[in-house]
Amino acid sequence: MKIGIVGITGRIGKILVDLISGDPELTLSGGVSSKNNRADFENLAENSDVLVDFSSPAAAIIAAEVAKSFKIPFVCGTSALPEDFFQKIKEFSLIIPVLHASNFSVGAQLMAMLLKKCGKILDHYDVSIMDKHHKHKKDTPSGTALFLSKQFEKQPQIVSIRAGNVFGEHVCDFIGEDDMLSISHLSFNRSMFAKGALMCTKWIAGKSPGMYSMMDCLNMKNCDDL
Repeated sequence: MKIGIVGITGRIGKILVDLISGDPELTLSGGVSSKNNRADFENLAENSDVLVDFSSPAAAIIAAEVAKSFKIPFVCGTSALPEDFFQKIKEFSLIIPVLHASNFSVGAQLMAMLLKKCGKILDHYDVSIMDKHHKHKKDTPSGTALFLSKQFEKQPQIVSIRAGNVFGEHVCDFIGEDDMLSISHLSFNRSMFAKGALMCTKWIAGKSPGMYSMMDCLNMKNCDDL
C-alpha cells in the first residue's frame, strides 16, 4: 500500500516516515507540507493509495479535496479544524472513505467509551475534564478534550493547562456528594498517534465511501459492549 503523507515535515509526519519504512505492508509514496502548492498535493495523491494528514487546517482541506478528486481514502489527524471542514468532508465521504480522529491513541478511544458508560450511570454527578499539553500547543481546549466532552449529554467543564513539554494528559472527574471517580489517560510520546493512524490507514483501504471513526476501526462503536 502506497502512503502519501500530508505534513511530512511535522513531528508526527517524521514518525510516520520511520514507521512506514519498517513496515513490509507499506510504502512511502512521498509527502508534502503546508508550504507546497496544490499541484504538489495532486501529484502526491496520483501516486498514493491513501493520504494521511497531520498538517494544518489550510493544508488539510486541500488534501481532502485532492483525495476526493483522485478517489482515494483520506485519514486525518489534524487538530484545530473549523466546523466547515467537517461539513466538507461529510460531503466528500459520499465519494471516498474518510476517517478523522482527534486522538489516534487506542487508550484515548477506550477512555471515551468508559466516559460514555459512566456518564449514563453517574448522571447525577458533576463532571470535569482536565486537558494538559505542552506550552506550544495552539488549540485550547484540545481536540481530544472536545472529543471526550461529546460523550456526555450535558457539556462538562473543561480546564486546559499548557505547560512544559507534556505530550498529552486528560483526566475526567465524576464528583458526587460522597465520592469521586477519576479516569485518566497519559501519552508518553507521539509515536502512539502515528501508530494508531497507520492502523486506521490499513483498515480503511478498500472500504466503501463513508464517514468513519477510529471506533469503527477498533469495532468499539457501542459502549454497551463494555
